[in-house]
Amino acid sequence: MRGLPIVLGAVAIAFAGCSNSNNNNYPGQCSLPSGTKTSLVYPAPNATGIPDNFGLVVLGSSPALPSNYNVYVVNNSTQNSGYFNYLGPAPNPLPTPNAIPTFPAPVYQSSGNPGVSFVAGSSISIYLNNSGNCVPTLLLGTFNVK
Repeated sequence: MRGLPIVLGAVAIAFAGCSNSNNNNYPGQCSLPSGTKTSLVYPAPNATGIPDNFGLVVLGSSPALPSNYNVYVVNNSTQNSGYFNYLGPAPNPLPTPNAIPTFPAPVYQSSGNPGVSFVAGSSISIYLNNSGNCVPTLLLGTFNVK
């Protein structure tokens, strides 16, 4: 997994700053802005055979998420994890396999880290993150890489 270890150091530093003896600085769990709906579009939840260097996650939201959001990626097979870049425009056409959000008028946004590669056969989980201002616990979906 090239690229992910560098991100992991930043994750460790971010989590180290999340606690103290009084828990006064605990940022809380990540949540969506009020009235926003979001779903994982690519890779589609429960998909198999996703390339091990997929490097891009696409979300569908209504309305669009602010640009200070990104995704937190967890390799369930190795327990390695890290953040992808802030949200930006999604590619057109969308990569496949993708999932269609169940809510109307989704805005597609992507978060990526093209230098990341995963061990074949790994189970990957995608969580929503608000620029380090919260603990990424909002699971958007899980899929497997080939």
